[in-house]
Amino acid sequence: MGLFLLAFLPRAIHPVSRPLQWYFRSSEFMQAILNGDWAATLQSEHPGVTVMWLSGAALWGWYGLQSLAGLDAATPLETEGYAFADRVAVGVLPLALIIALSIIWGWSLLRRLFGEKVAWVGALLWAMDPFLLANSKALHLDATLSMLMILSALSMLVYLQESRLQHLVTSAALGGLAILTKISAVFLVPFLVLALVVHTMRSADHPEAKTSGVSGGLIGRSVLSALAWVLIAASLAFLLWPSLWVQPGESLDLLIGKGILSKVDPTHSLPRFHRGKTFIGDPGAGYYLDTVLYRATLLTLPFGVVGLGAVLARRWRRVLGLLLIGFVFFFFLQMSLGGRKEERYMLPVLLMWDLLAACGMVWLVDRMPIENTARVVAFGGLLALQGGVVFTHHPYYGTHYNVLLGGARAASRVLAPGEWGEGLDLAGQYVDRQVDAENGVVGTQFLANEMVAQYVRAPVHDVARVGDDADYLVFGVQYTVRGSSYPRWGELWNQTYRFREPVFVAGFSGLPYAWVHKPDAEPVVPQRVDARVGEDIRMVGYRLARREVAPGDTLLLTLYWQAKDPVEGAYTVFTHLQGPDGELIAQQDNPPVAGTRPTDGWTVGALVEDPYEIELPGDVPMGEYVLSCGMYDPVTMDRLPVYRTEDENDPDPRLVLTTVRVQPQVPSWRWVLSGGWIVMIAGSLICACMGRRER
Repeated sequence: MGLFLLAFLPRAIHPVSRPLQWYFRSSEFMQAILNGDWAATLQSEHPGVTVMWLSGAALWGWYGLQSLAGLDAATPLETEGYAFADRVAVGVLPLALIIALSIIWGWSLLRRLFGEKVAWVGALLWAMDPFLLANSKALHLDATLSMLMILSALSMLVYLQESRLQHLVTSAALGGLAILTKISAVFLVPFLVLALVVHTMRSADHPEAKTSGVSGGLIGRSVLSALAWVLIAASLAFLLWPSLWVQPGESLDLLIGKGILSKVDPTHSLPRFHRGKTFIGDPGAGYYLDTVLYRATLLTLPFGVVGLGAVLARRWRRVLGLLLIGFVFFFFLQMSLGGRKEERYMLPVLLMWDLLAACGMVWLVDRMPIENTARVVAFGGLLALQGGVVFTHHPYYGTHYNVLLGGARAASRVLAPGEWGEGLDLAGQYVDRQVDAENGVVGTQFLANEMVAQYVRAPVHDVARVGDDADYLVFGVQYTVRGSSYPRWGELWNQTYRFREPVFVAGFSGLPYAWVHKPDAEPVVPQRVDARVGEDIRMVGYRLARREVAPGDTLLLTLYWQAKDPVEGAYTVFTHLQGPDGELIAQQDNPPVAGTRPTDGWTVGALVEDPYEIELPGDVPMGEYVLSCGMYDPVTMDRLPVYRTEDENDPDPRLVLTTVRVQPQVPSWRWVLSGGWIVMIAGSLICACMGRRER
């Protein structure tokens, strides 16, 4: 019961669901079931049937209960004018329940395969896996898919170990449900073949099999087992997907053509951010490797390596361990073949890695030269450490990144933050408190609108449609990072709003995840300067997005100018970053607003927002640097004098704005802690091996 509550409550409390496609598909699927319109149950090539049954039943059931209670309830498909996050949460709840029950079921299977210790440690790691938590708090496919795949694979291993038909049937049924959830689960078929081949070869090598000559029978039994598995899985899929009853050809064409073949296309149109670059197409297998590294935890990553080593060195449960490794490797390989890559596609790999970590932890602690009570304390301490690292991110578990590799700051240079739209819900709640539900207009980026609309009663439109005419604009970090080469995701952001002070920011782990801007509001000048440049130009102030940056970063600086009187000359602005000795480190010189607002065309009294991007060299030394600006005549190269007071000009014709600290992206003390943790695990490994030899 404790394990169930630990697995269920974090998922059920405050679901965070960015995507809405499965909310609508589930509602339409169940509506088709209720109407007997079997053809309309063909909603997607994924095909998502398992999730649509669960969430669709919950959504329409909740609507029915409200109607029976006499409440004026909206149907699941009515969303205009509603902040309907509560209804989306209802759709998430059955998925959270299934995940929690699956963890309990997985615990029982692990007890049969690996014993009590691995079962408890593995199940607790699943319950506290931050990436599984993040995915299972969303109305989407991958968490349900992953647990069904894991349970199916483990049930198959139990069948091979115990030779009881019920486990083969269970594995096949779970496999059928997994394939109904997402077509990538067809991986279970080759994994089934791999497991049967390994089992057959191992059984054939047994002395009794060699002497009795039953090898042919073993092969025949394995073939029959595989055929039975496929038949049961296919029958269950046919039974639960009514579209197959009335249009099998069309359903299979969509499933194979769009669900499999189109995913291999390396020219997928969605932009991707990986290791500082945004591009269209396949980011390569390195994207998935980084996902596994950064989405693992400080516990699962190193102890998974220990488990991997123990298996490969033939020190512990070699056959079962090799099959776990085979699952990880071959599923990683299968998904790497696809052109479209998403972080969530690696969830089955991470869950199997959790099992390897559990095996490694048990193997290591059991071999330590300590008493049993101390071993219990060691297990409890390690799992408490996992919980402490993970649950501090509640309810936004997607903001967790492996602290061994530098945490969120380091990960933000490798992967786009905000996979599940974290922070957009907070931005939506803020906007809903400010805007008129009937007459207001909210603009946001494509796909971000799916999250924002759940919390805002006013209409939410794509930025490309409403632009600056919106009452509020909402930007999410996932899309601003990925959108520079995809104009509809961030044209206004790239040109204007990333340089402007927002009215609201939602942030986690020291990083901003969502920004809210009010287009018709007067620009806020965060830092006032009040100085005069030349005779007719006044420096009002500036905005600097960050005063602490890392080598290779870009300073986002906005200067605010006003013309006191008509300006006769067309001047160039300089922005300089200089070291203590005056050495120029980085600069950007251009006429105001990238040449679009020359000074001789300024209107007297009008505020001019002048944005700059100052790129720091990748090898700039750590330390304090001075940021300054000014103007000069591009013909004579003479700088305009700077007046801090009305009559006295500064002998140095520049305005010193502030100092900027250049420091590592990840503080050195964090790397020291990470190194110390790895050294401690390595030392424990050495002690365990030495203690084993002495015994």
